Amino acid sequence: MAPILPLITVPPTAKSKVVFLIFAGYSLTTRTDTAYSLRRGARGITMTSEAPIDWPNRIGFEAFHNETTPVEMSVTGNIPEYACGVLYRTGPGGYRIPTDKGNSAAYDHWFDALAQTHRFNIVSPTKVIYNSRHTCDALISQIQKTGSIPEGFSFAQKRDPCQSLFRKFLSIFQPSGKNRSTCGINPGDPAGVIVGVTVSTDLPGLDPTTNDGSGRNLYTKTDRNILQGLDPETLEPVGLARQTALHPDLKGSITCSHSQQDQDSGDVFNYNLELGRTCVYRIFKTSKSPGRTEILATITDAPPAYIHSFFLTKNYVILCIFSAHFAMGGIKVLYHKNMLDALDDVAPERNVRWYVIDRRHGRGVVKRYESEPFFAFHTSNAWEENGGVVAEISTFENIDIIKKFYMHNLLGEGEEAKRWLGRGRPRFSRFWLGDVWEQEHDVSLELPTMNPRYYTRSNRFTYGLLNRGKSSLLDAIIKFDSVKAEHKIWEQHAHTPGEAIFVPVPEAAEEGGKEDAGVLLSVVLNGITGVSYLLILDAESMKEVARADMKMALPFGFHGAFVKDWSGRDLGDDAVME
Repeated sequence: MAPILPLITVPPTAKSKVVFLIFAGYSLTTRTDTAYSLRRGARGITMTSEAPIDWPNRIGFEAFHNETTPVEMSVTGNIPEYACGVLYRTGPGGYRIPTDKGNSAAYDHWFDALAQTHRFNIVSPTKVIYNSRHTCDALISQIQKTGSIPEGFSFAQKRDPCQSLFRKFLSIFQPSGKNRSTCGINPGDPAGVIVGVTVSTDLPGLDPTTNDGSGRNLYTKTDRNILQGLDPETLEPVGLARQTALHPDLKGSITCSHSQQDQDSGDVFNYNLELGRTCVYRIFKTSKSPGRTEILATITDAPPAYIHSFFLTKNYVILCIFSAHFAMGGIKVLYHKNMLDALDDVAPERNVRWYVIDRRHGRGVVKRYESEPFFAFHTSNAWEENGGVVAEISTFENIDIIKKFYMHNLLGEGEEAKRWLGRGRPRFSRFWLGDVWEQEHDVSLELPTMNPRYYTRSNRFTYGLLNRGKSSLLDAIIKFDSVKAEHKIWEQHAHTPGEAIFVPVPEAAEEGGKEDAGVLLSVVLNGITGVSYLLILDAESMKEVARADMKMALPFGFHGAFVKDWSGRDLGDDAVME
């Protein structure tokens, strides 16, 4: 194994140790300055082995409905005044499309499903207005007319096995003149693409997406180098952008859905990956004002990997090259026309590489080191402490979690579903320089979130979603206390929660404020009644404060964003009461 190097230089007299802590039933063995290994420890959260027969959730994958006319939701309880604002959610909006040919066309993988964005306008403690829109209308129309899914680039869509090997390779080196990703759709049509993994507001360096003179913008993002601009109120697609609009060198095809934003300055950070004989990572910053983009570092000695998120501290960007690499230097991405089939799984010889990049003084990569192999989707937080860096992340042993999200696995029943229940289970992990601390609590959370005022600072509480095998997807919301090694859980049988968004009490930003003072917003599907609701939880007690009920099921989404002062014109004035 390559030497494990310190993240940040420590005093020469200090005895540095790289420590890997996993809150998932693992304890720790370390060897100073070189390596570490893992061994099984105690468990704290029960994993069921029963098939998900009694946890209905199919409608959360199959729902296919737009609510372009705003409707008022039915509110029970009182939403705190400080939580009034707009919650945006984006993600899949159905995977099967009825066609004019009399058949239906379907996407194979949940990550490829039709993009849909939702808007919850929390107008007052007792009034919530909802509207939504599929943001790929032109693509849906094309599928309905042709009766088939276009052949273009995807995350995991299976292609025609009868297509000749010669034709596949020809398409790599001699692309068709027709834009294959939109296949009969105007390449510039903002509604002709599927972009719906994360959603961001007020991204610097990009055009406004509203004509009200405010300069606001709303963009959905994915792991490809494309952003889709939406009207902040109607959610209508109004434009497409690429990272070359920020800087001409950002021409690679792969990027990160989860850009990072400095909570103080508003500056945004991301990376761009250019595939080729020599793969190039470019880590960049776009300043809030005047919106200028600069390349912070260029990395050419790392393998091309699927990286969905990364870390940010007060002084550093930390790019973690996970152990799932694109084969043949990325050529397989072009051959298969999807990312999953081009990914080599985690292997013992494929260590994770960590790159620490200075984001303030132009020094580029200041440190490199390696850790034992793993795969990950979501980082949680990172901060500088005692001359080192602490980094928290939900990790996986392999890429089974991605394969688990093929639709036939998510919708399967009986033995097929049962085989996938225990696979792809995350481990909430902590990396840092310091003394060994063994934590035997099992916290297998994903989609981690926290009080946003504590980003890049040491935080005590992390919130996330659990999959204990009760459902084919998720079954509870968890609050983890890393100081007391305790957790609290919100759960209701057959109620599948979505990503929790933390809205802090304004006073919590003051000196001595409580970190868990605030509420969590989560869109939940009641699988028994087949309807969804917006859940508001007290972040301290994990007790329900209020909920806003729908009269229909909303599809399970990926990620969201809350904006305090974006209620805009009150669409509720013309809303229909549900």
